[in-house]
Amino acid sequence: MFKRIVDEKINRAMESGEFDNLPGKGKPLKLDDNPHESEALRAAHHLLKNNDFTLPWIETWNEIEAERHRLHRELRAARDRFVPAGRKGAWELAQADFTGQVHALNRRILGYNLSVPSDVFQKPLYHPEAELRAALQDE
Repeated sequence: MFKRIVDEKINRAMESGEFDNLPGKGKPLKLDDNPHESEALRAAHHLLKNNDFTLPWIETWNEIEAERHRLHRELRAARDRFVPAGRKGAWELAQADFTGQVHALNRRILGYNLSVPSDVFQKPLYHPEAELRAALQDE
């Protein structure tokens, strides 16, 4: 009931133009600062950001994602090279190599998950079969 009343009041205000002249209208929100962050952390994060640095665990996340995309590209290139040429053995070897590299990436993820400050930042392990399908569907 309360939500309905609030929604009605907001809709009436919008219809009457009460929100038309707000400061910053039409401009993107500035969400650089976290209001729940301590002043010391805010200063440290600001310094890191302005000097193109990042936290080590964030950098590791980015490296893992970049490696995953590289593996996908290489598998598609192998498919395009071996399948049309009828080189079934070479294609099977490329798939096996891809699976092995996904397992190696999962070992990196396990280390990454130990380094993050909270479990909400942990990354799930990749399933090699699902990654194989995803790589071949990506274009």
